[in-house]
Amino acid sequence: MPSDPARNRLLVTLLDPAKIIAGLLVVVVPVVISVFKLAEKLPDSIKHQLPPEQLTPIVTLLLWMAIAIALILWNLWRDHRRHPDGKPKPGMVAIYVAELKGDDKLGSHRNHILLSLRRDLGASVQILRAGIELHAQEKGNPEDDALTANRTGQRYLNHKKYRGDLLIWGQILQESKLVELRFTSRAHDAAEQKRFTFTEKMLLAPDFGPELAAALASIAAQLALPAKNPGKYVADVLLPVAEKLSKIVAKLPASMGPELRGLLLRSYANAERAIGDQRGSSNALNRAIAAYRSALNEYTQERVPLEWAATQNNLGIALQRLGEHERGTEQLEAAVAAFREALKERSREKVPLEWATVQNNLGCALLMLGERESGAEHLEAAIEAFREALKERTRENVPLDWAMVQNNLGNAFQRLGQRESGTEHLEAAVAAYREALKEWTREKVPLDWATTQNNLGAVLTRLGHYESGTERLEAAVAAFREALKEWTREKVPLYWAGTQNNLGNALLRLGERKSRKGHLEAAVVAYREALKEWTRERVPLSWATTQNNLGTALASMGKLEEAAGSYRLALQVLTPENHSPFYTMAAGNLVRVLDKQCAGKEIE
Repeated sequence: MPSDPARNRLLVTLLDPAKIIAGLLVVVVPVVISVFKLAEKLPDSIKHQLPPEQLTPIVTLLLWMAIAIALILWNLWRDHRRHPDGKPKPGMVAIYVAELKGDDKLGSHRNHILLSLRRDLGASVQILRAGIELHAQEKGNPEDDALTANRTGQRYLNHKKYRGDLLIWGQILQESKLVELRFTSRAHDAAEQKRFTFTEKMLLAPDFGPELAAALASIAAQLALPAKNPGKYVADVLLPVAEKLSKIVAKLPASMGPELRGLLLRSYANAERAIGDQRGSSNALNRAIAAYRSALNEYTQERVPLEWAATQNNLGIALQRLGEHERGTEQLEAAVAAFREALKERSREKVPLEWATVQNNLGCALLMLGERESGAEHLEAAIEAFREALKERTRENVPLDWAMVQNNLGNAFQRLGQRESGTEHLEAAVAAYREALKEWTREKVPLDWATTQNNLGAVLTRLGHYESGTERLEAAVAAFREALKEWTREKVPLYWAGTQNNLGNALLRLGERKSRKGHLEAAVVAYREALKEWTRERVPLSWATTQNNLGTALASMGKLEEAAGSYRLALQVLTPENHSPFYTMAAGNLVRVLDKQCAGKEIE
């Protein structure tokens, strides 16, 4: 919350740069003159002891002290000017509102926005003033100009002392007097859609009422969603915003214009989609999908083609999220159709970066479809979509987004390579993951870096099956161990367990190939670590497959009784009706171990 206004006025007065320089001149110059006058009045005996050349260092020291004080005060003034409300409270989401170009001297339009957000988002979110002014010049290519302004916003949000989650910026359009707003989200680690980016413009009347205030709050709340531990934020901020908007969109008056109706519907849908993402709620995602489809009746392709395309893209994301929760492919196919509709207006010529975003989204939906089908058609289409996205999402323009697409491309190559006898696509996956790691570094985005390390380890393990040596398997073990440096049990327990299981698989293959007991023992340790979080109650299928893997490692060590016990535990979950391939594998493993036990007893 902002600090006391009287204190702010005092600080502004005290830290005004003109007053600082004038004050220093008033103080330092007389002091220097006095020193020289004093030197003139000194007796000759003292003058000889303190010749003029010794006075010079004293004067120089005084001047340097004055300069140092001026620099300190200047930095304090600049710091206060850029962050007039002080530091955000730790652990709380911080939304900054920049100065608006064309606003009056009192900042009336910005003040209206600040008050509106504080009222609608409540005390769980800090709404702070940003002492910067950003706006898209819109000369030449508007998207390039907005991207340049957006980069300035990135640097502001990433300030170590004043780090924020969202920056709202814009200008007052002189002809229409409308307030044009844009939004810059800070890059959140391991959270898709949270890269440095800006959404479509939002236009507000200067005296916007409660309906548009609710829409603005919804957009801000969704874009400021924290990537880590978001549950409390969803409950305290997003749910109340969605509830307020749901009442508004349920009774939209017929007299309201289609643009405003579309904006309210899409804002409500965005809030419900964010809730559905975070809580895994199919009901919230279904509400979002219904609202997006209603918004498309207002945002028509003929009247507002880019708003229509943006809504199609959002609809596709919601359908894809819902498809993740369902076994079939109906929702994923609908998502692909929505993304392809969006590309009809979000063309590379009109809006290149937004076109690339839709291409990436399309690739993700096609990849998910390809994973659920036996053919290669959708996987090949996903690779094509990702390659299209990389034409505009370049490393130079948007390095983190470029790395995201490279990681997605690696996933598509890996899935395709798993279905073929050769290694061409697996090698392409390795190359794509290593490209991603050039920007998804541990320092910048540690959880994303760990994601790619885990993916790289998985494809290297697969390649290890095709070679007689152990180079790829050893590289896979190294990659998994790198991933575990950030995918810790405390931060991401289920991902940590998955990587432990993957590490066990690579160590098991190494132990079998090198006939070394140490690798097999390490594999057993890794599988048992995985089972600490992959429990039967939480993730029964993952628990059962890890029990099967553990049984295989124990059997390779000759511990047949323990191995049989692990296989039997796995078969308590794996059934021929629901998990046919996994059941067949575990049952076959158990039979082989029992046969070995019987053979051993006969020899005795």
